Amino acid sequence: MSAERQAIERLRSGDETALRWLMEQYGNDILRTAALLLKDRHLAEDVSQDVFLAAYQKISQFRGEGSLRGWLLQITINRCRGKMRLASWSRLFVRSWGGGDSEIEVVPEWPAASTGMMMDTVPGSEKWAEKLSLRAAIASLPLHYREAIVLYYYQELSIKQMSEVLNEPEGTVKSKLLRGRRLLRMKLEEGGWSDEREAGTIEVMARQTGK
Repeated sequence: MSAERQAIERLRSGDETALRWLMEQYGNDILRTAALLLKDRHLAEDVSQDVFLAAYQKISQFRGEGSLRGWLLQITINRCRGKMRLASWSRLFVRSWGGGDSEIEVVPEWPAASTGMMMDTVPGSEKWAEKLSLRAAIASLPLHYREAIVLYYYQELSIKQMSEVLNEPEGTVKSKLLRGRRLLRMKLEEGGWSDEREAGTIEVMARQTGK
């Protein structure tokens, strides 16, 4: 029996040590995904805790049809969507009471345990500046495009796996990924990136970060 299957059985029996294994195994992926989607490190930490608590409480709902990691990412996506809806309602409430249209935008930080920075990405270096601009460009995308970009490039999911996580048809996922990539390229080009560099750099930099 695999370590993951053993952990699932232990979770179903209420073994809290299995929850610690789950967090050690997938904590970086969940926190990094939430940080990119929510654009706020503190909210991402809250979501990450919620995800693992939900997994512990609802492990009986995991039927084993996909991967445990995919199931956790699906919970993460749903939690992030909920946070974003709540934030939208809060901003609407503030504006309706004369609070103005100002909104604080927080560029996502990488979780400290998953930055994976090499010598060429130390603060002030060219690679460091490129990663900052890439994260900022991703943060500026609409949520549904951020989801596609993050799951494909940062979590390396296939279109089929993304379809399962997002609970959407594969055609819809492909369309969102294509449009999201085009929009991201436009934003990067506006920031001074060339089209030739963009083609391969997004994938390379995404997969270097947090590894």
